[in-house]
Amino acid sequence: MQRKSRLFLDTSAILAGLNSPTGAAGVIIAACISGDITPIISPQVIEEAERNISSKFPLLADAWRSFLLIPLRVTKKPTVSQVRKAYALLPTSDAPILASAIAAKPDALVTWNTKHFLRPIVLEAVRFPILTPGDFLARFLKNRLS
Repeated sequence: MQRKSRLFLDTSAILAGLNSPTGAAGVIIAACISGDITPIISPQVIEEAERNISSKFPLLADAWRSFLLIPLRVTKKPTVSQVRKAYALLPTSDAPILASAIAAKPDALVTWNTKHFLRPIVLEAVRFPILTPGDFLARFLKNRLS
C-alpha cells in the first residue's frame, strides 16, 4: 500500500479547486476528500481564503466550509524567526505561508502563485517540490500507475 501524499495547499490552489472541481486543483481537492491525499494548510491560508471568499468569491463559501470539514492538518502559526527566514527567500506577504510549509515538511507545496513561490532562490532553499496543481497531479498519477 502506498503512503498518502502530504500536500501543503496554498490559498490559490484551494480557491481554484473549489471554483473549478474538474480542473487539476479540483481533482486534488477531491483526492483530499476521498482520503488519497493528506492536505496541510496554515492559519494564514485559512485567513487569506476567508478574506478572499468574503470579498471576491462569496459563492464559494459553502464549498469552503465543506473543505474545512475533511480531515486536514492545520499547522501552528509560524514563529517570528521562521517568518524572517522565509522572508529572506520570499520578501512578500506570502512569507508566513512559506514558513509554515517549510515547518510542515510536506511531500510538496501546491500553488498557482508561480510568480513568488517558483523563484529559483525559493526552489533551491526548500526540501520539497513546489508545483502547480497540474504538475503535481501529473506526478501523483505517474507514481500511482507505476
